[in-house]
Amino acid sequence: MRFHFSLEGLLRVRESFEKQIEQQLAVAVAELQRVKAMIEAVREQLMSTETELGRLLARGSTGAYVHLLCYERHLLERRELALAESLTAASAAVQEQQHRLRVAQQKRKILETLREKQLALYLLTAGRREQQNLDDTFLLRRYGHEGGKDVA
Repeated sequence: MRFHFSLEGLLRVRESFEKQIEQQLAVAVAELQRVKAMIEAVREQLMSTETELGRLLARGSTGAYVHLLCYERHLLERRELALAESLTAASAAVQEQQHRLRVAQQKRKILETLREKQLALYLLTAGRREQQNLDDTFLLRRYGHEGGKDVA
């Protein structure tokens, strides 16, 4: 008789669910990285605008161009604030997916541990059964056909 784990189907479902959550976590991490890259790009644009504005003010430029750069700086600062909120949301999403993954892993590991224990018990029982069969075979050969006389 071969080993059969009655919860094998549930174990496969748990493994599949865990893989699905791992994929969702990868998507959340990619989104977090994307938002971080966007923030970095906005900060670089902001530094460039600040540098240009400082250069224009130092050499004395027209008010219209200075005003345009100030407005661009204002828009970049607003964009950076909006991205900071997106970063917070993306970070929370990553943390949520990490938590879901830990829970899914725990549930899968519980079933795997149960399967391993049942397999160990099965192997122990099978080993004992085989040893009993060997013992019975030995005894039958030794004492079986002679009515209890030692044949050897």
